[in-house]
Amino acid sequence: MSTLQKKYPYILLGLTVLLVVYLVFSGILAKTKLNMFQVKKTTGTTTQKENVVNDRKIYVVKEGDDLWHIAEANYGSGYNAYDIAAANKLTNASLIEPGWKLVLPSLTPKDPTTGEVVPAQTEKVTITGARYTVQSGDYLWKIALDAYGDGYAWMKIAQANKLADPNIIHEGNILVIPR
Repeated sequence: MSTLQKKYPYILLGLTVLLVVYLVFSGILAKTKLNMFQVKKTTGTTTQKENVVNDRKIYVVKEGDDLWHIAEANYGSGYNAYDIAAANKLTNASLIEPGWKLVLPSLTPKDPTTGEVVPAQTEKVTITGARYTVQSGDYLWKIALDAYGDGYAWMKIAQANKLADPNIIHEGNILVIPR
């Protein structure tokens, strides 16, 4: 019992710290929500930020969404999550909630393996067969570019081959190339 009495002040201090962290976190979340739905005046009419459509797609956040997966689904690369955060002026990109409407800007997608900007399509189709043997240095984006002329088609290859982790392919593996 005396050990518990000695540790009681530390337990109380720990709970106080947790309460303060929670309150700070809640304040940041509330501030982020306010930034997302600011209303601006435009020539006498009220327009909400989430209704801007000129050359931009609107995405409604669903339960379990995060920017990385939204970017993967819409651009083929999670690295474009940073572009979505910037376009929506998110102060904390990891705090998005269901129902929020995000602007998906028109942009050049990034390679899902390196994060570097790459052209989405190429004229150079060098893989024409229904099967492909993975070579040293290959990754699905590159294989899709060579097979279809479209790096975004990497998802088709991953699904056809039931790859548990599309980032891991090994030299010598034989992949089905759906046609």
